[in-house]
Amino acid sequence: MSAFLYLITVLIWGTTFFAITFQVSEVSVLQSVFYRFSIAALVMWTLSFPRGSLRCLALQDHVRFAGIGLFMFSLNYILVYMATLHLVSGLVSVIFSTLIVFNCMQLWLFYGEKPEQKLLLGACFGIVGIASLFVEDFFGEKLDVEFATGVGLAFASTVCASTGNVIARTIHDRGINVMTANTWGMTYGSLFLLLVVLISGESWQFSTKPSFIVALLYLSVFGTVVAFFAYVTLMGRIGGPRAAYATILFALVALSVSTLFEGMQWTAPKLIGVALILSGNFLILPARAKAKSDCD
Repeated sequence: MSAFLYLITVLIWGTTFFAITFQVSEVSVLQSVFYRFSIAALVMWTLSFPRGSLRCLALQDHVRFAGIGLFMFSLNYILVYMATLHLVSGLVSVIFSTLIVFNCMQLWLFYGEKPEQKLLLGACFGIVGIASLFVEDFFGEKLDVEFATGVGLAFASTVCASTGNVIARTIHDRGINVMTANTWGMTYGSLFLLLVVLISGESWQFSTKPSFIVALLYLSVFGTVVAFFAYVTLMGRIGGPRAAYATILFALVALSVSTLFEGMQWTAPKLIGVALILSGNFLILPARAKAKSDCD
């Protein structure tokens, strides 16, 4: 069962980056993200309410829910979607895989959990890997401004996601279950997105193209609700360190998808860069994550 959950998590999250390209090509980024999380929040309420898992909570808990809604379920995805307008989806996923580094750094800053030496070594691998991955575009005959913009947006999204993870840590420490936290977080995230759309003055758009609708439903139901549920269940079965391998593996899936469907061109520096980034992430994972999995 654990192996099945792992497979679901990696395959779904590894393909969501490509699915996003069908969203941003038809409807504005703000509205695409709003539609995605509104549907996801509705599904979460449908699943949670009958089970009575949405118990009454203190105001400070709702402030934290609003925090993960802002950073994890709105700003993070706005920036990811914007980055996808400038980069092939596989490269966006590779940058996002550095979430492990940002999480460790923020936990050090806010929780005093000092990183081990292997974290610093892994971070160095990642920095050199990023430089190698993008060296041809940044230091060629002419700076590719669009490419540089995409890289910046992807890193900004990763920082937002990491901030959301740190806030989620405080919620977990208070003994609040994930289902409750995510239902409220997606709800607040949807409200933030709605507010931003209204303030932006955009006219409302919606595409009836099958590709848009299928991608929207896939991202909302599978990419947001199903994959996250599978991942959380997996963490309970085999532990967080082993489950964290998904961060590396879904980046490899996303790169494969980009190569097949987006015509991603591979050069020696890009191959070296991807290898260094993924190796750096591997080094950062706790030792237990490197042990052979006891998946069912």
